[in-house]
Amino acid sequence: MEKTTKKILRVAFFGDADLKPNSDTYKSTYDTAKLLAESGYIIVNGGGPGIMNAATQGAKAGNGRVELVVMDPSKEPDNYEGTDAANLKYASKIYYEKSYPNRLNKLIEIADAFVVFKGGTGTLSEVGLVWETAKFDYGHHEPVIFFGAEWQQIIELLEKNMNYEKMEKRVVTVVDTPQEVLDILIKI
Repeated sequence: MEKTTKKILRVAFFGDADLKPNSDTYKSTYDTAKLLAESGYIIVNGGGPGIMNAATQGAKAGNGRVELVVMDPSKEPDNYEGTDAANLKYASKIYYEKSYPNRLNKLIEIADAFVVFKGGTGTLSEVGLVWETAKFDYGHHEPVIFFGAEWQQIIELLEKNMNYEKMEKRVVTVVDTPQEVLDILIKI
């Protein structure tokens, strides 16, 4: 991963809202957020269940701060994952937005780095936007860290079959452990 001049303070967590607490990915998310919180990073997420709740719970276990970006409850679409009450309960700060695009834009605005766990189409929309933003801000970019072996194949396939520029490949990395996430954030 390419070095950045960006000071990393807030780390956003993206991933599956349907993830259950007994899954390995949920546990990895919790452990990663806990380790980062213990190291002084503020954990940021979209306030929902699954990965987002795991990140909040991990941050709180690490005595850290959590900032949430949620949708105004009166504006939530019917098929939206919703806001998790446990997330709201432990938030140090909450930003309310009127739409999904506004919520995503605010998450990207306040975060200085991103850790991406497996998820669905919402995660893909987040990945596309943060990866492109990192390219545009190359040198002062926000790192995009993909967590889990499943991402290695996906990233390699994208880089092989799409028209990615060299700089686009240098703003992302794939890791398998919480310690690797911390090591990257310290190193860059």
